[in-house]
Amino acid sequence: MLAISAALNEARLRGVLAFLDTGGPGTVQVFAGIRPALGGDPEAPALVAITLALPAGSVADNVLTLTPTAEALVANTGLASWARLVNGAGELAFDCDVAETGGPGEITLPTLQLYAGGYSRLSAGALG
Repeated sequence: MLAISAALNEARLRGVLAFLDTGGPGTVQVFAGIRPALGGDPEAPALVAITLALPAGSVADNVLTLTPTAEALVANTGLASWARLVNGAGELAFDCDVAETGGPGEITLPTLQLYAGGYSRLSAGALG
């Protein structure tokens, strides 16, 4: 297993943040179902696409914390289970788990059950 220094981790996280901000605000695309291999096709269209702030967040104490965002219109009904983050240029950054606020996912939402026509928002997002 690779072990990296705190200084290298901070630099890596600042690089992730710069990548997310490339081309403008990035997006958190939230999906239901089983997460495919990185970059693979989701089982169904996104439940909601949440635009990130610009900058998308900040790095401190070896954690990249995404800035909470305004609400976004939910396009499809379903139970959120994973998210795909893309930068402002539409380039894939990473896929991650979604949980309810306070849960163990890298991205948290107020609730996982989303309904088309409703609204959702990013409660929190963190990458260590």
